[in-house]
Formats: sequence, C-alpha cells, structure tokens
Amino acid sequence: MAQHADRGPGFQRQVLALLQDAVEAGDALPRHLAYLTDRVLVASGEPQEYGTQYIHDPDGGNLRPHPVRDPAQLDTRRACVELEPAAEADLRMRNRYPRKAV
Repeated sequence: MAQHADRGPGFQRQVLALLQDAVEAGDALPRHLAYLTDRVLVASGEPQEYGTQYIHDPDGGNLRPHPVRDPAQLDTRRACVELEPAAEADLRMRNRYPRKAV
C-alpha cells in the first residue's frame, strides 16, 4: 500500500522507517525495502539506490530507470536485497511496459 501512496510522501517515509525495522527483525523482505526506498528517493528528486523505479520519456517513448546513485555498484546493492541484476530487471520492465503509443 505504501509503495503506491505517492500522494502521501510523509506516509511513505514513515512506513520506510517501520519497514527498515521489520527487515532487520526478519519480518519483511529486503526487496520490499529496496522498492520503497527508491520510491521515496525518486519522489524527493534524489537518485535511487536499487534501480527499481522507471519512467517513460515525456513523449511516451523510451522506458528508462530514474537516475541511480553509483551505477557501477548497482548490481552489488541489488544482490544484497535479493533483487536480480539490473539488466534482467530492465528486460523484464521493457517487456511488461512497452513503448507507449505516441
């Protein structure tokens, strides 16, 4: 629910802190924390950590990830939260969300 609560960024930040605690306690999956972390960072205009958030170019064309902090270490960070390598995720995203009609 918090992942898609873009109209409530304060709520997302609160849930992010609770989710961090839940992951540390073994009560939540690290990948869920990665997705919400990226969502909160992107909403704040910051580079994402895990490359989970994508956007289509304004013309509806190219699907691309929002900017990522330290891209050279992206797959290492992704592996730590049990996400597939970025190239595999990118292919999955492009297949799932093809180019929009212009």
